[in-house]
Amino acid sequence: MSFISLKFALFVIICLLVYYICPKRFRWVVLLVASYVFYAICSLKVIEYIIITTITTYIASCQIEKIAVGQKAYIKEHKDLSKDEKKAYKSKCKNKQRLILWSVIILNIGFLAFLKYIQLGVAYYNYYRLMWFGITDFKIINVVMPLGVSFYTFQSVGYLSDIFNSKFECEKNFFKYALFVSFFPQIIQGPISRFNELSETLYCCPDFDFYRIKSGFVRIIWGLFKKLVIADRLAPYVRNVMELREYNFEGFYVLMAVFFYSMQIYGDFSGGIDVTIGVAEMFGVNVTENFERPFFSKSISEYWRRWHITLGTWFKDYIFYPLSLWKPFLNLGKWVKNHINEGLGKRVPLYLPLIIVWTTTGMWHGSESRYVVWGLLNLFFVILGTETEGISEKLINKYKINVEGFCFKFYRVVKTFWLMSFLRLFDINKNTERAIAAFKSIFRGWSYFKWEEVYGTLGLKKEDLIVALVAIVFMFVIELIQRSGSIRNRIFKLKPTTQLIIVTAFSFVVIIFGYYGLGFDSSSFIYGEF
Repeated sequence: MSFISLKFALFVIICLLVYYICPKRFRWVVLLVASYVFYAICSLKVIEYIIITTITTYIASCQIEKIAVGQKAYIKEHKDLSKDEKKAYKSKCKNKQRLILWSVIILNIGFLAFLKYIQLGVAYYNYYRLMWFGITDFKIINVVMPLGVSFYTFQSVGYLSDIFNSKFECEKNFFKYALFVSFFPQIIQGPISRFNELSETLYCCPDFDFYRIKSGFVRIIWGLFKKLVIADRLAPYVRNVMELREYNFEGFYVLMAVFFYSMQIYGDFSGGIDVTIGVAEMFGVNVTENFERPFFSKSISEYWRRWHITLGTWFKDYIFYPLSLWKPFLNLGKWVKNHINEGLGKRVPLYLPLIIVWTTTGMWHGSESRYVVWGLLNLFFVILGTETEGISEKLINKYKINVEGFCFKFYRVVKTFWLMSFLRLFDINKNTERAIAAFKSIFRGWSYFKWEEVYGTLGLKKEDLIVALVAIVFMFVIELIQRSGSIRNRIFKLKPTTQLIIVTAFSFVVIIFGYYGLGFDSSSFIYGEF
């Protein structure tokens, strides 16, 4: 059931009616039932994965907390224990907790890795059987990917890690925890919520508030605008250029595709998140923001603090920080500092975890090697920016550049945007070789460019191009205005009649210029595949 289908709209309306008709103490139950009905409709054949993840992480969290409570009670009861005895007992308890934690993490991450990489493993297996033994009867395994498996696995593992680190108490009610894992608006493509944040509104079951309904509706319409009017309109051109590039569709054709894909993936992903946040808001649930105007970033590091925020913070909190404080890395850093180079020694505990984080980020996006290359290239530019800060500062001081001036900021934004856009070539090509070839092709074949090919062979009609460009400019203007506050709040301060006119007019824009107006088959959300 796609977020952009009439079936989903009807599903949400029915859920809202039942939700607000039910007594407040049962409303979270309505959300739980709705979430599992939604999941069963979309992914019934593999629903056992989310059930296993929910059960194992729930039991593990309860056991970890039980050990912690028992430890405190034991120490309080045995006040005559020496300092060493207390330390030994705490260490014993921590080891038990750690065993439970890692057993369940390995189980669930193992499921995720199996689902993502089993087909790649079988492909390599077939390749080597053919190369070494000449066996041509290929083994095939068809794996059905559970809906949102990456997102609910990371969310559950993050919750379990927080319980292990005593950041909050575990949820004792199994069914409430099951709702946290399966909450249907965010199951397809996130965001990856933290329990202590989502639970504040997930179970509180507020009274009906028309302001919240209309605010959520406007957020949904904004998301559909980005998805249907921009992303889905540009998708055929991007796909056709990359498939037909060898047939003299190089130079400006590819440069346009690079730009349009950045708009496509942003409209697709952030549009889907807008729908998620809007639907959740209608139920009185606050979901974490996942984007903060990333195309206005002035560096690669800043870009990744603004793009897919919840995934970035998840990797930072649960992989980078623990690894940067891991004794083997710290000891290696000390050894390098004492025996090789002091500066290099200081960087080891920082850069080794970064290598692991960015490699993992690439692997999360897909099983092909191109995603790992993409991740490591991002890492390269992050490190390059960090290491050249001193040189940049000297040049700025030498030439007396006004870093707060519009021109310098604009240069940094444009540079960051195009660098990240070129790296996206690894997203839209089948392998690393084609991605590199596509980048090289930008610098040749400019004389062959013809608008007629864009409108014809490459599938982007003139009127569609105009609509897409106007929509992109409109999106950027809105995001610029949003820097000084929410536009929705400003609209809702106007007279009710004016509000109705604005919202109705924008809804018709989405209907006329989006999926329903021009008959596009709205593609599935890109990040839903991850």
